[in-house]
Amino acid sequence: MELTLIFNLDGEVYGLEIDAIQEIIESPTLHHVPLAEGVLKGAISFHGQILAVVDLPKLLGFTAEERDHRYVVLTPELKSMVLSVSSVVRIARLDLSSLQPAPAEAGDRAIRGVACLEDKMVNLLDTDKVINQLENRYTE
Repeated sequence: MELTLIFNLDGEVYGLEIDAIQEIIESPTLHHVPLAEGVLKGAISFHGQILAVVDLPKLLGFTAEERDHRYVVLTPELKSMVLSVSSVVRIARLDLSSLQPAPAEAGDRAIRGVACLEDKMVNLLDTDKVINQLENRYTE
């Protein structure tokens, strides 16, 4: 059983292992970055570092405008970036040994697999796919 942050992206339930998260921060001051547009919301100062804030729902093709006031800071091993999500729900234990494959209709939604939590299916976020989507978007 892995500790996993459960969050929503436009009504869909996602999860991210706690090991991938450095911190969850509330209402940071978001600074405008000139020429940043689309999925880059801006930047924040985090313990003396300037980190990019990525609008995860927008990157993955969701359309809802709702965003949580809490931001998810990924570990330095995952490029030290910050994710904005629709809503942070809770931390739960997921059995990742029984992870099911991502559904075919998931497309570019960066799903590593699907796990069951109580009566809900949780899409486990694939951070490598998120980083690849960002790199592809901004290297073209």
